[in-house]
Amino acid sequence: MLSIKIMTRIRFNSLANLVVGLVFVTAAPLAKGKWRVVEHSNPLGPGMVVDVLQDGKAVARLVHGEGQIKPFLHIFGSGGELVTNPGLDREGKGAGLFNHHRGIFIGWNKVSSELGNYDMWHKGGPGNGRYDIVKFENTTTKNSASIVAHIKWRATQKDAIGSDVMLSERRTFNVSRPGGMYTQVDASFELKAERDVSLAGDLQHAGVHFRAHTEVATRNKETSYLWEPANAAGKGRVIDDNHQWARLLFPIGKRWYTAQQMNAPANGVKELSWRDYGRFGYFLPKQLKKGEPFNLKFRFAIEEVEAQANLSKPSEAQAKASHKLCTKRYKAFLKSINNN
Repeated sequence: MLSIKIMTRIRFNSLANLVVGLVFVTAAPLAKGKWRVVEHSNPLGPGMVVDVLQDGKAVARLVHGEGQIKPFLHIFGSGGELVTNPGLDREGKGAGLFNHHRGIFIGWNKVSSELGNYDMWHKGGPGNGRYDIVKFENTTTKNSASIVAHIKWRATQKDAIGSDVMLSERRTFNVSRPGGMYTQVDASFELKAERDVSLAGDLQHAGVHFRAHTEVATRNKETSYLWEPANAAGKGRVIDDNHQWARLLFPIGKRWYTAQQMNAPANGVKELSWRDYGRFGYFLPKQLKKGEPFNLKFRFAIEEVEAQANLSKPSEAQAKASHKLCTKRYKAFLKSINNN
């Protein structure tokens, strides 16, 4: 009788442990907030990628390497769709309008030094100035993940000591999902001149920009912008010494998104460039002496939102609510800069 009780207890305990084990296995994938950074080949075209994943779901993706003209950051939507423009199809061919605009990116179409003149906005790769990522230092925390890329901006010529480097850069994309409601990207571009360098071009072809998916170019009548200061000039450009933020509202399939770019005051921005097909950003010409740094900070907020009141523009109430939210997020951005 005793042995029967003991065996029954053993079976019960074994069953209990099995149930606990099954609960753990079932519950583990449901735990929220786990961030990972994964490097692998690009599944959507040429080159390599660095994925930022939250709970196994892609939130952002750095695309770089052979076949790409420049490194850029993709953002994924709530349904797993690309919100940003890939530029190339799976075969590596240019796709869509102005396909050199890709995701969140930096560049100038006139980069000049003793090593020659280079268009590092439209072009890249063999025979052109190129961006060479020499190493990554990617990290994760409980609430975010960071892609940190060390990049050499190379010319096609070399100097007397055999160097072709015009600029060294440490580029950081810190990706988070505040409140699980939207994707936030804190982007910093820490440039250092390896020789006297001119970073020039024009309003539409230089600086740090965001480009929405190529689909948006076919639906440009449905896009709309807000910016601060709100009373600055329009018609594709905004000139002001106090640029704070710009926000694009655009459709992808049946979903609608906003993309807000926030400008740190120390960046020295004077002009904002925008186009109705979904490309906007800040113009930043700069003359650098050898060894001189040029550090830029921006924050991007990309969020799924309700559709516009009609196809051509949001209602007045929608625009006011969006402006208020963008202003609130910009103040939080400034606070984060001041606390660092």
